Amino acid sequence: MRGITMFVFMSGLATLAFGAETVEKVSLRPTEGIRRAELFFAPTVPRPKAVLLLCPGYNGNGEGLIRQREWQEFATKHQLGLAGLSFASDGELLQKGRGYYYPALGSGQLLLDGLRGKFGRDLPILLYGFSGGAHFTSRFAEWRPDRVLAWCAYSAAWWDEPASRRHAPPGLIVCGDEDPSRYGASLLFFKQGRGVGKPWLWLSLPKTGHQASPKLDAFVRDYFRAILSNSSGVWVDVDREEIISTDQALNQPSLSGWLPCRTIHEGWKALHAP
Repeated sequence: MRGITMFVFMSGLATLAFGAETVEKVSLRPTEGIRRAELFFAPTVPRPKAVLLLCPGYNGNGEGLIRQREWQEFATKHQLGLAGLSFASDGELLQKGRGYYYPALGSGQLLLDGLRGKFGRDLPILLYGFSGGAHFTSRFAEWRPDRVLAWCAYSAAWWDEPASRRHAPPGLIVCGDEDPSRYGASLLFFKQGRGVGKPWLWLSLPKTGHQASPKLDAFVRDYFRAILSNSSGVWVDVDREEIISTDQALNQPSLSGWLPCRTIHEGWKALHAP
């Protein structure tokens, strides 16, 4: 059954010690196909203008991600709420197109309800997901593009074909070049999205398997920083790594990507290995 109609919000609440700070845990009542639904929140600013959601790998717990100093400092500096996803579903169910990887089936509404309960209003969202988190991130951006400022999906095993829509938030699709079972699928997804006009960017990490990447984390922060600054974007050739014109990007969409500002061009080139 692909439709879910009932959500019960904030069934439990706990506060975890974090030095002088606190990390807040919000437990949501799982819906069909989801056996754990929790959100973790790190303290940043009293009234954020948006929220940054960090999404770990398969059935992972985002608490550890939001405890990292770099993410807390970034969120505080840019007046963001900081949340970590902690959802879980059976692996066989996920491979059948159900469970928390598929926000339209319930996990997306659980997230939105949890964020509203925490912040008291509907905030725009920045999403960054690795592996299982990339599954959730990419599909959430497709399901509710109106709520997403920008997103990065790093190394999912399979992807849904992107829909053609008038509004599409900027997206960064990433995979390590030594992650063969995911690399081709990730690159194809990028090309399909560009084929229907989405403002996406491809990043191929050299000598990298299926693993976390601090260098990528730093670039994602630069990418999101550029989005938040409302800079003028530029198009790049993802093979030659050069800045190109809008006309060139339109003529060869699957070979072009969108950078939110010129100043992060060198940072992308330093990481990218086409």
